[in-house]
Amino acid sequence: MVVESLKGKLVLLSTTAYARLVVQRVFDSGSDASVRKVYSEIVNSDGGLDVLMIDPYGHYVVKALLRRLTELNSTLFKIIALKVLERAAEHEKHEFAVHVLRECGSPVNKMYILYY
Repeated sequence: MVVESLKGKLVLLSTTAYARLVVQRVFDSGSDASVRKVYSEIVNSDGGLDVLMIDPYGHYVVKALLRRLTELNSTLFKIIALKVLERAAEHEKHEFAVHVLRECGSPVNKMYILYY
């Protein structure tokens, strides 16, 4: 229900200090369907993933999304991680994007990308 009311605004909300906590809450306690809706909006929005990765608040949302997708053993994790890692050289220059790269590049997540 919350996700439906935020539809179309998730990327923008994820870049603000307190609203990003609402979006992250979806990953903590939302249904799998809600997580997939948020994922879809972030990944399919024009440049949304890149915006969030370099944002002081948005990178927390991307990291939370990656952690939840890992818990779900979702192929969605592999898709988003590969999108992040394919632009790693560019993102290594950004203070906040580096944290997302580390989340994708942890040993456990690297194994997940390779074998699933």
